[in-house]
Amino acid sequence: VSQDWLKRGEVSAAVTAHPGPLQGCDTRALGALRYRATASPSYIAQWFPGGVTPAAIGAAPALTFSDKDRLQQIWVTRTLGKTLPHAAFPTHRLASSQGFVDACLHGLGWGLNPEALVAGHLASGRLVELVPGTALDVALHWQFARLTAPALAPLTCAVLRAAAGVLVPPAPE
Repeated sequence: VSQDWLKRGEVSAAVTAHPGPLQGCDTRALGALRYRATASPSYIAQWFPGGVTPAAIGAAPALTFSDKDRLQQIWVTRTLGKTLPHAAFPTHRLASSQGFVDACLHGLGWGLNPEALVAGHLASGRLVELVPGTALDVALHWQFARLTAPALAPLTCAVLRAAAGVLVPPAPE
């Protein structure tokens, strides 16, 4: 979505999961946002009593950010080796990262949550990973219009500093 805004000139810079190149823009790798597939212990007991299997994942309500959110399908494919069609499981749409965490804590569904938002809940046991050790890393990039690069230089520096503090470092170029 953010890359489309850049193409249309609606924004001068954006954080995107697409590395580009986008005509008229420069791209800087920021690192990866690490997601964990989490749910409450009671949700796991109810929906996955025999473990996280393709059949169980197809019946268990998930959380999705929007119609364009494919993180759950990507995680299922990588973790279970099973490709699911877009509408292969029931889902609740929540366009809020904190809403995802709260919904998981209250047993509404399972979701892919940024590790930074759920680390404390995982440590306390209020949330658990569906399949331990199956993080999904999404590489993020800072794309900005070359024409506005000088004016955006302070913002670019701030974005790079902030990303270095919370993201998994990018692979060396």
